[in-house]
Amino acid sequence: MKKQVWLERAKRNAFGRMLCRVLGDDKGAVAMEYVVIALLVAAAVVGLVMVFGKNIAQMFGATTKSLGGEAGVEAAVDQRQKQIEKTVEDVDKQLENASKIRGEKQGEGGGEGGKE
Repeated sequence: MKKQVWLERAKRNAFGRMLCRVLGDDKGAVAMEYVVIALLVAAAVVGLVMVFGKNIAQMFGATTKSLGGEAGVEAAVDQRQKQIEKTVEDVDKQLENASKIRGEKQGEGGGEGGKE
C-alpha cells in the first residue's frame, strides 16, 4: 500500500513521471508472464496434437466400436489389425530405402570389404 501511495504522488509532477518511465512501472509485468506461459502451453498442445492426433483419434474410434458390443469388438480388432499391417509395410519400405541408400554409398566409396 505504501508503494502505491508514493508512486501516485510521484506521478503528479514532471520529474516523478520521468522517474517512473526510467525505473519502470511493473504493474503489467505479472500479467505478461502469464500470457507467455499460456502461449508456451498452447504451442505445446498444438505440437502434441500434430504429432499424436491421428493415433489418438483411431484409438478413441476403436474404443467406441468395442463398446458397441460383440460386433463392435470384431470391427475394432479388424481395424487395429489393418493399422498394424500398414505400419509393418511402412517400416519395410523405409528399411528397403535405407538399404538402397547404404548400397549406393558403399558402391561409390569402393566398399569396405577391402579393409581388414
